[in-house]
Amino acid sequence: MGVVYLAHDIKLDREVALKFLPHHLTANEVERARFLQEAKAASALNHPNVCTIYDIKEAGDQQFIVMEYVNGTTLKERVPVRNLQEALTYALQIGDALHEAHDRGIVHRDIKSENIMVNSKNQVKVMDFGLAKLKGSLKLTKTSSTVGTLAYMAPEQIQGGEADARSDIFSFGVVFFEMFTGHMPFRGDHEAAMMYSILNDEPEQLQNSREDVPAALDPIIRRALEKDPADRYQHIDDMVSDLRRSTKHSTTTSRVVPGVTPVRPNKRFRGFVIAAAACAVLVGGYFGYLSFFGRHQAIDSIAVLPFVNVGADVDTEYLSDGITESLINTLSQLSNLTVMSRSSVFHYKGKEVDPATAGRELGVRAVLLGRVMQRGDNLQISTELVDVSNNSHLLGEQYTRKMADILNLQEDIAKQISSNLRLRLSGEEMRRIAKHYTENTDAYQLYLKGNFLIQKATPEALAK
Repeated sequence: MGVVYLAHDIKLDREVALKFLPHHLTANEVERARFLQEAKAASALNHPNVCTIYDIKEAGDQQFIVMEYVNGTTLKERVPVRNLQEALTYALQIGDALHEAHDRGIVHRDIKSENIMVNSKNQVKVMDFGLAKLKGSLKLTKTSSTVGTLAYMAPEQIQGGEADARSDIFSFGVVFFEMFTGHMPFRGDHEAAMMYSILNDEPEQLQNSREDVPAALDPIIRRALEKDPADRYQHIDDMVSDLRRSTKHSTTTSRVVPGVTPVRPNKRFRGFVIAAAACAVLVGGYFGYLSFFGRHQAIDSIAVLPFVNVGADVDTEYLSDGITESLINTLSQLSNLTVMSRSSVFHYKGKEVDPATAGRELGVRAVLLGRVMQRGDNLQISTELVDVSNNSHLLGEQYTRKMADILNLQEDIAKQISSNLRLRLSGEEMRRIAKHYTENTDAYQLYLKGNFLIQKATPEALAK
């Protein structure tokens, strides 16, 4: 969106940054209007974590913005941020900057680690409101276009939908994940694969990449990265509040008060402590036994391994992959269940897999196996749900339906699995499981074939 120069303000004796439109765009009225919109949006913000706009000027036929010069580095250059407390502090500052913008009706639409700087005082500055959109301002971007940087874009932006504050929250979630792990939550070797990953894959748990991250952060990131904007945080201040609580929790440690000498407990007291500890172990063991062997214990994590295409017809391979992905996506919407992403489980495709071994490798408590066979208009699916802890079978079911009933069949399988995992589903979660994005079976099969071809990532497959 611009060419930036470091300059010296001779009137106020300070260093500033001057942002010009590239020469080849100066004659384009739309780009000039967008440039002015950036200045208007950013100048409306007065916040310590937002880059300050000082002025808008012209030199000949060129317009430029006089901006605060930030002496520091981009957040991109610092990831992964090894100091946990420092990473949390950065996240809170970014959240506060977005809160200020959203309160003024400004959506950034291009939040990424390259647009966030950390100055020499370790203070975050959110930069580049070049893609910002003011409520009621001229709509400069066509609805069908996609803006921003692909890896950070929310699903609705990729699909050409309307971007709002929740789109910024998704992008912030991507930055958050990148800051802690050093890599992106959604990955692909080319644009089509990246888009597919954002639209379909679930991010891995933070603890898989970094053991020192508090467990409380994982549900915050997962909620920020929900595919459906309605399932994300609706307001950035709610996310910031959750982050502040997790920050307090992660920094709570026992401290020695200066000038106070610790008192050594006497022998009688130490004996009491030992006896109490022994009782606690016995009581804990008893309730642990009841919890482990109790009939109503819910299983909170699952891996759906790639379903096997039993038929010899390679043209139906899309069905086994598609049904697998559909179940992953559906089960991922259940709040009390962690579901391994497609990228994690498809390493097992085409391999003879022991479910207990795969479950331990993936760190889940249950594994779902499946087999798919299509015979004319008939579809046969068999499923097997295995408890990894003792290799016992929780479910073994076989379904025979017409291809025209594939959508209802997938819904029935998801309900059966959640029931056998002993999950208590809310009314909203039941509606999510039952939701169909189309009732047209032919359209749905074409959709599955398209996803299958994208995963092949060959020029021929992508063209098809």
